[in-house]
Amino acid sequence: MKQHLLLSLKMQLRIPVSIFFALIFPILMMTIMMVSYGNFALGDGYRFIDKYFLISTAIGLLPIALVSFPIWLGENIEHDLFKRLKYFRLSIAQIIAADVLSYIILAVTSVSLNILWAKVFFDLSLPNFSHLLAFIFQVLYAVAALMAIGVSLALIVPKTKAILPVGMMAMFAVYMLIGVFVPFGQLPAILQNIGSCLPMKYVANNFYDIWTQQQLFNGRFCFINTLWLLLAWILDSYLYKK
Repeated sequence: MKQHLLLSLKMQLRIPVSIFFALIFPILMMTIMMVSYGNFALGDGYRFIDKYFLISTAIGLLPIALVSFPIWLGENIEHDLFKRLKYFRLSIAQIIAADVLSYIILAVTSVSLNILWAKVFFDLSLPNFSHLLAFIFQVLYAVAALMAIGVSLALIVPKTKAILPVGMMAMFAVYMLIGVFVPFGQLPAILQNIGSCLPMKYVANNFYDIWTQQQLFNGRFCFINTLWLLLAWILDSYLYKK
């Protein structure tokens, strides 16, 4: 499993789109926003970076779950890789677990790089250990729901080549609805209502209260994310049986 995990991580490094949108694009957007608007004060000792780094975090997580992960799964399905491995009596569950773990590692790397870049170059404020742990736990919970949706995407779209444009369209649609391009509060009311039903909206906006130590867990996020996770896995189970 260790060898397959390392192999999966190496394979990810060979996908330029994945690396760019997961690791480079978020800090690029962060830098552009900080240079353009300045790191102005928000009150209580916090500044613009303490809010915007949440958006850049969401920017990095979405392509992992909606583009890279579905493409990997779609290629394995399209080329009957799992079936071939079964003939060689290899542990498919172990291989899938290693691959999924590699994407979780990529997600953690994306979040960590965002925090590190924001701290070193823009003096990001850091919460105490309990709030930092709660923040990371809830971010990873959001990633779990997104990856379940990524499974649905891989099972619905029959051709791997079609997953990339479909995943990119879904990714940029979510970007628009959670306030990446326009502040969430300035979106039309109908788009705000739709965005409020998406877990990543809370990661990009409401987790500010967790980061600034005003709350430990966001109850509405946990409810909506759990609902998405359950619905996605029900759909995945149905599509798998089909």
